[in-house]
Amino acid sequence: MSKDSSTDVTLKRIKPSSIYRLMLIGLGIPLQIFAVVCGVMGIFGADMVKWNDQPVHGILALPTAIFSALFVTVLFTAFLGSVACLGLWIYSRFRPLEVKTLD
Repeated sequence: MSKDSSTDVTLKRIKPSSIYRLMLIGLGIPLQIFAVVCGVMGIFGADMVKWNDQPVHGILALPTAIFSALFVTVLFTAFLGSVACLGLWIYSRFRPLEVKTLD
């Protein structure tokens, strides 16, 4: 059995593009999976997908769900990424950031 070794990396600051990329990937993948599930359920008649407060059924439910999830992902990434950038910037003024990586 091998033991995982970790390395500590100390940073003064993180580029905002890295934070936004991580947020986009971290939010986008689960939301898109959820959108596909909701879209497939909408194809079969479930009221899972709504547009302008009207349920969307049939084959149109899948692209509507995917587009809605994409829009929500970008919106949340912009807002939460900005908040995370601000928080990490304030934190980095007092202490260096430490990131642990697995080798």
